[in-house]
Amino acid sequence: MHHKTSLTPSIALLPVVFALACGSKDEDTANPYCAPAAYAGEDQSITLGSTVDLDATQVVDNDDGTTLYSGYATKETDGGPCDQRIDHNFLWSFMSVPVDSAIDSGGLTDNDSATASVASFTPDVSGTYVLSLEVCDEVDPENPCSPPSIVAIDVSTTDAIPVAEAGDAVTVDTGERADLDGSASYDPDGEELEYSWSLGSTPNCSELASEDLYNATTATPTLICDCEGIYVVSLAVSDGLHWSAPDHVKVTCNSGNQAPLADAGDSMALAPCTDFTFELNGFGSYDPDGDEMQYQWSTVSVPSGSLADDGSFNDPTLGAPEFTWDVPGEYTFQLQVGDGEYWSAPDVVTYTLSDISENAAPTANAGEPDSAEIEADCTSASYVWACEQCDPVEFDVDGTLSYDEDGDPLTYQWSTSDDAIILSPEAALTEVVTGYVDGTFSTGQVHTFDIDLTVADCAMTSTDTVSLTVNCVGVAATP
Repeated sequence: MHHKTSLTPSIALLPVVFALACGSKDEDTANPYCAPAAYAGEDQSITLGSTVDLDATQVVDNDDGTTLYSGYATKETDGGPCDQRIDHNFLWSFMSVPVDSAIDSGGLTDNDSATASVASFTPDVSGTYVLSLEVCDEVDPENPCSPPSIVAIDVSTTDAIPVAEAGDAVTVDTGERADLDGSASYDPDGEELEYSWSLGSTPNCSELASEDLYNATTATPTLICDCEGIYVVSLAVSDGLHWSAPDHVKVTCNSGNQAPLADAGDSMALAPCTDFTFELNGFGSYDPDGDEMQYQWSTVSVPSGSLADDGSFNDPTLGAPEFTWDVPGEYTFQLQVGDGEYWSAPDVVTYTLSDISENAAPTANAGEPDSAEIEADCTSASYVWACEQCDPVEFDVDGTLSYDEDGDPLTYQWSTSDDAIILSPEAALTEVVTGYVDGTFSTGQVHTFDIDLTVADCAMTSTDTVSLTVNCVGVAATP
């Protein structure tokens, strides 16, 4: 049901002037206490969906010299100045709400507390909400609360047009139920929606009409197709005042088996160093019914001078067969897939094999230079120093930054003419162990080991060198 202006009987709202009232007197000063006063603020008009902010901290000066605000009046009483008290709570309550509203005082934030001088709530329907505010303390047990102050909140709608969302397309077999879903439809004003579904179009073979939709006035109707084809179903929604523009959803109904779809993969250019056998990939093919598929590859065209044909497949009935080529150029293949009853339309893919003359040389990168400083024990006789040799040093060398711009795979070969051992000379990353180095007392004996890295693709090589430096410093041996 749509409601726009359901209101409770109107309430005449008049300015409230608070008379000063005094309770018992303070035992120390003999001054009377000031009675609490309430001021609920100005009336408000907002749109549905907004939050109402209630503010009892506003101050209004009246012509008679009194002040409207929440807390305590400031005028002196006949018995002298008041002793001000600050331990009071703010109690808001709804005097009336629109007929269809379910809101109550529980929806007010911080109510009946010292912090509820600023409270809020969110209206749930349009209409007029009337609230009262009392300010209470515990000073005068006979009069603990102020007289009520009243504020009215008028909540209206923008009368925005609702929006229909008919949901995602559905595919079912003929005779099976197609479940539709319009629950994503909405009204910008938050109003309850009415639903109206209808059949926009049907296949020529169908005898269905809009009245054949089940639960057509709900968010989730159903349709049972009577023949194969595409059915278009429309949805419109209403907020009680306006109908939305229609939205449409397609229902595809199939009868029996569907043909599978072939996917021969992406066309690509292979690097000049590609082996004479490469692999095709048709595993992107699928069957809508989930049936097991059969594959059939064939050759469409080969470069001039090539002797390759369908016999160049290792097995053309595999999903990913291997094919052996013989000369550079473009090789085009087609794939069809079957489900035992139907064969798909063919899908075509082209592989381009580059000539070796187009091959680019790789680039070797033997890594950054490295160094180490170690000590050798030295002894003295007749002021002549004799030093032992420094022990071998282990260095890591890294050629992984070498690359080939064609994307060809690389081989690695480390070598050196110096007194050093390369532990894994054919690995991209390896260790080098230097030989012994002579030491000189006090001053270092520096020896550099040059390590060469050669990388190769199928036809070309490149070499880079990294230097490893050992500084052998002689020190007096500890007795």
